[in-house]
Amino acid sequence: MPVRTPEPLKTLGLLLSLLPRRPHEFLDRTAGYADLALERLTGTIPSYETLGWDDALRSLEDGPGRAAKILAEPALWEVEERTRSLLGEIRAGDAFSQRWAADSLFARLCYLACRLVKPETVVETGVAYGVSSAYILKAMEQNGRGTLHSVDLPPLRREYERFWGVAVPDGTGEGWVLHRGSSRRVLPVLLRKTGPLDLFVHDSLHTRRNMSHEFDTVWPNLRTGGVILADDVERNSAFADLRLKKPSFLRVVRDRERDPLHGKAAPVVFGLAQK
Repeated sequence: MPVRTPEPLKTLGLLLSLLPRRPHEFLDRTAGYADLALERLTGTIPSYETLGWDDALRSLEDGPGRAAKILAEPALWEVEERTRSLLGEIRAGDAFSQRWAADSLFARLCYLACRLVKPETVVETGVAYGVSSAYILKAMEQNGRGTLHSVDLPPLRREYERFWGVAVPDGTGEGWVLHRGSSRRVLPVLLRKTGPLDLFVHDSLHTRRNMSHEFDTVWPNLRTGGVILADDVERNSAFADLRLKKPSFLRVVRDRERDPLHGKAAPVVFGLAQK
């Protein structure tokens, strides 16, 4: 019977293998692990006033019943069923961890916000399987315009290439641009090229340091009326700090999935803010 290498040792081996090939990525990943460990030791849990999914929809929509109409679009259910089926099919050989996939409510929020805002440019951080990417791209297809820039360091697992962005359909073409690298390194350069943003989605490393850096970098480049969506905001106070920038509204949603994309229904927490 073969001896299995413990997961932490596998990760360390993969991390060290980056040093001669991708030294910047080695440094970014090392800094990320250190940041995560430090926050687990010293971080504090923020207290948010939250609301449910249905109430959040009413605060975002641009007219009575508009959100419900968009969430009933066949295009949304098409991408949802495709994603649910795909995640089920790959589960047995999956090199990632399906908890990294966007939950069903956050993915729907990405679709809804994209349909309401009708953005020319969207930037998201965090890709993994590309679940939120697929929802945003489907909304852009319905809008008839837009480009999505996705920034990510793929999970440090063997055979990651097979699963990184797998939920994004083939043939997306120039509408989707995938940038490999940490948001700290990629975002400032990318935003100088894209110009003003209409929609930004955070779902990368959920530490206060990383989230604050992303929000601080993006906010000056966000159009008036532009929207920030952020997953897992309950882990630190970075999203709460957005209040200092005086957004036109800021909401934190706490609810429970009803139709999960994978696994069992789980509690979800995410934030939305508009400039």
